[in-house]
Amino acid sequence: MEKKSISIIDIAKLAGVSTATVSHVINKTGRFSKATEEKVLNAIEKYGYVSNNAARSLKSSSSHTVGLIIPNINNDFFSSSAVVIEQYFDSHNYSLIICNTDNDPEKEKRYFRKLDSMQVDGIIVISCQKMLEKDLVKRDIPILLLDRTPMNSMDLCAVVSDPRKGIYQATRKLIEKGCRNIIFISSYLATYVLTERVEGYQQAMLESGLPVLEDSIIQLERGSSLSTAETALMEYLNKGHKVDGIICTSDNQAIGAMAALKRMELSIPGDVRVFGFDNQLQSRICSPSLSTIERYPNQLGNVAAETLLKLIRKEETEKRIVVPCSLVERTSTM
Repeated sequence: MEKKSISIIDIAKLAGVSTATVSHVINKTGRFSKATEEKVLNAIEKYGYVSNNAARSLKSSSSHTVGLIIPNINNDFFSSSAVVIEQYFDSHNYSLIICNTDNDPEKEKRYFRKLDSMQVDGIIVISCQKMLEKDLVKRDIPILLLDRTPMNSMDLCAVVSDPRKGIYQATRKLIEKGCRNIIFISSYLATYVLTERVEGYQQAMLESGLPVLEDSIIQLERGSSLSTAETALMEYLNKGHKVDGIICTSDNQAIGAMAALKRMELSIPGDVRVFGFDNQLQSRICSPSLSTIERYPNQLGNVAAETLLKLIRKEETEKRIVVPCSLVERTSTM
């Protein structure tokens, strides 16, 4: 059966259900079993069906909608970027569809297919995948990488900060202040994201002649990075390890780490200096206030939106645009 000629009637026949049921599954209305939903969605995916709610855009070259795929809408960094992206496209008469993946690669793939079926003109993605495959979407539409740059064979444009350099600068700052036993704490991150951040820490340590021990890099499990960081650091300190500096890959981790230090009756920054990452609101209002790495999510979002619109209009743009990080020093490292 030709993919391009598939209709809702064909999908109904293939799934063994009525056209009304197919419509309910697509629009998530009415009542239907999980088994029925799977049969319908499998048929839609296999034959590349595009629902009728995209019919108007099929008749023209543009739907004036774009997609944004992000890993965690509750994260201030991602949500700040999303707000700026929405405002930019709204000012250019585009609608934005936001998809939250919960850092789930399979969910991300489903959203790519869903946005493709909705005939969006382009997609911005903060990906949690290690590799973006060519068959993510069936149509030839621009995909822009924001913040994270997984491997891909599509030569995709990217708008990024420079977290490796930011972590390097923060580690160097702690070394300049006399720290010698510096540990690195990271929560769940896509492998390539974690690698570049760890490399920034390692580079600063090795350049200063300081050892990078295997157990000085603490990888947290999924879950609340605040509570898991607190628990992990308590366990680390209870094993007798010496720590006078901590680099974290989020502000929540850093605040959790400071809670552990307080429980161990260690002063901040007297005994241990701490750096967070992202300059979120809580970094300014916690006690002591948290030194952190600013990545300018508003600027990243605005540049990403501008770049995607250029790609949609087939205008020339740079393949990789970097918005530099900067250190924000507060009480936790003074």
